[in-house]
Amino acid sequence: GASLTLGGCARQMVSSETSLPGAAVPSVGSMPSDAGAANGRAAIDAFLKAVKTQDLQGISAYWGNSKGLARDQLKRDELEKRLIVMQCLMQHDKFVYAEDRPRLIAGGLQEYLVELTKGKVSARTTFTTVTGPGGKWLVQDVDVSKLRDFCT
Repeated sequence: GASLTLGGCARQMVSSETSLPGAAVPSVGSMPSDAGAANGRAAIDAFLKAVKTQDLQGISAYWGNSKGLARDQLKRDELEKRLIVMQCLMQHDKFVYAEDRPRLIAGGLQEYLVELTKGKVSARTTFTTVTGPGGKWLVQDVDVSKLRDFCT
């Protein structure tokens, strides 16, 4: 499953893995029409805009896996903890794509190299996107190991 390995802010895993005990199981193909994006890059754009504005609901509308949104697959308290940690680790003043195209396109996944800047600190990291139900794109994974200096 997808996971965000965290350092700095917290020592836990942030993941959209769906094999959690007691997790809600969405019906196949169910995803709100306002969730996800038309392509991988648009999913990252919307995800990072939500991070910047500290909009946890917005973040959750673009975070998931091929089965759907993480918010439909995780218990609420677990989802909120993961969203808060992601928001902390990815808080930024600006971001740019370090490359024009995805680095990897395989198995329905696309990987983008993104540079985040917060104050005088910049870091490049990878965002992996995936198509979810209804062909909408979601952010599945972010390599947050390079973002530990962002959580202050």
